[in-house]
Amino acid sequence: RMFVVALEGGGTTWVAAVCKIDFHSITMEEIKIIDRVELATESPVVTLGQVRSWLRSKIAEYKIKAVGIASFGPIDAKQSSSTFGFITSTPKPMWANTDVVGMVGLRDEFRQIPYRFDTDVNAPALAEFKLNKTYKSATSAAYITVGTGIGVGLVINNQTVKGLLHPEAGHIEVKRYPGDVFVGSCPYHLDCIEGMCSTGALAARANCVSVAELAQLSDDDPIWPICAYYIAQLCAHLILIASPEHIAIGGGVLNRKCLYPMIREHTLRILNGYIRSDSLTAEGIIGYISESLWGSNAGIIGAGYLAQLAVEENDESES
Repeated sequence: RMFVVALEGGGTTWVAAVCKIDFHSITMEEIKIIDRVELATESPVVTLGQVRSWLRSKIAEYKIKAVGIASFGPIDAKQSSSTFGFITSTPKPMWANTDVVGMVGLRDEFRQIPYRFDTDVNAPALAEFKLNKTYKSATSAAYITVGTGIGVGLVINNQTVKGLLHPEAGHIEVKRYPGDVFVGSCPYHLDCIEGMCSTGALAARANCVSVAELAQLSDDDPIWPICAYYIAQLCAHLILIASPEHIAIGGGVLNRKCLYPMIREHTLRILNGYIRSDSLTAEGIIGYISESLWGSNAGIIGAGYLAQLAVEENDESES
């Protein structure tokens, strides 16, 4: 067994964890979180400084073999790029052009430790795809997170998708819910999916003073069918463009479990029978669009899996 560090960077919270992993036979049951801390996402200097201090103490306490970082984006995940390891053009105040890898110490103080860096949706998508036994015969999967932002991770032909950048499907424009006059909250696109049903958008719709007040709304509140409709459009777009064999959805908004059946129903209605598949029937879609097996831990487990991959790559390069 070995110890790795998993770092999950979110728009509201950064999570840092020490994970224990079975080096030889990794399965979903064998990534164990044994030490964990949550830090508010303040400025990069404050938050990543806290992460760096925490990492220093854990390296001293455990024999850390690798670090996996799963960060909100957009990020630069191309290793050949001069800004590899950066958060780039994010709308998050103060975080644009932030050298995450450098500020947590992996370019200098801890440069001897191998690491992998990816998005906070690609990492859980890859972990879900590789470790979820129900995906055994699949070659593709998608993971959607709905929270402060909306992101999509895609695995196609056993690899996460990276091209010009990485998927930013939360910024697709949408067909409006009947009667919806909400202007949208995205600073780049206003009424893209993220602008219509991220936590900030939902709080504005419900006249909440803060996003924390969303938890006080009932399951019968009229914002939930609207939210489900927009997430379903994202699912339908993914099905039509990337054809993933499974879609897992997580993030803080999906703690509202009543959304899942509404998302499935809207997805089938939008597709209107155009795609013929057993997964896209009233019965089959229950398993096709589902919650992550790790629930709210999907992101940190994904980061832990990135660390596992960093160990394997380092061992291969040394052999």
